[in-house]
Amino acid sequence: MSETKRQTWVSIVIALVIIVAILAISAVGGTAYFISRHVRTQFTPETSAAEQFAQARARFVGQKPLIEIRRDDEPVLHRELATGSTSTAKLSSLRVLAYDTRAQKLVNISIPFWLLRLAPSNKFSVLGDNGIDLDSDRVHLTLEDIERRGPGLILDQADRRGSQVIVWTE
Repeated sequence: MSETKRQTWVSIVIALVIIVAILAISAVGGTAYFISRHVRTQFTPETSAAEQFAQARARFVGQKPLIEIRRDDEPVLHRELATGSTSTAKLSSLRVLAYDTRAQKLVNISIPFWLLRLAPSNKFSVLGDNGIDLDSDRVHLTLEDIERRGPGLILDQADRRGSQVIVWTE
């Protein structure tokens, strides 16, 4: 191989390495930016968290949640709330408010609905740890079910330790 061809290939390899590095840095930076804009975590006393939960629940007075978790931790999907006429309201975000009483940590998450639609799977799973499991294999809940329901309460749950989670769509 001549010297000029070798220099050309070396230049191409260096350019590819630089492009991959820039893409990797952009992906990490974009992810960090997204999380900083859509996930807020704060340590707060239980009384302050209770106020925020009361404000969130006030929006859904008299509304039955789409998912109910019974005392035996068995999830029940109220499919009748997601059937019938399809909601005409376009959903903009999925909101989650969760409080861990042990750590006194309040987490507020807002996921744009367009991002949920881009997910490769149509399965709805959020908060898959801490004993709160909404895996679609157990509940059989899809994004279409949530969209048919329209804006409203998805889950309002408190566990035995006093930790709470409320999930809704806007």
